[in-house]
Amino acid sequence: MPEPESELSSREVEHVARLARLGITPEEVTRYRDQLRNILHHIEALNRADTSKVPATAHPLEERNVMREDRREPSLPAEAALRNAPSRDDSYFKVKAIQE
Repeated sequence: MPEPESELSSREVEHVARLARLGITPEEVTRYRDQLRNILHHIEALNRADTSKVPATAHPLEERNVMREDRREPSLPAEAALRNAPSRDDSYFKVKAIQE
């Protein structure tokens, strides 16, 4: 596996910020570039660690399901659920569109 390149340019940081729809200042670009470089250096060190004798696991701790059993129960009446709704349409919550 090729070594990841940890030298991150300001242009790359600005590109990632644009993809994430973040507005960042030139000072923030420099700060985040340096922070991300440090993170990438740590990841490179982890990638160099020999894990060939470590068994694969889905989770490091034993897990068990702590959920309750599904039961059918009466639900809250629509009028009670909508009592404090800031906006409603008949028996539905009315919210702003999240997609254009």
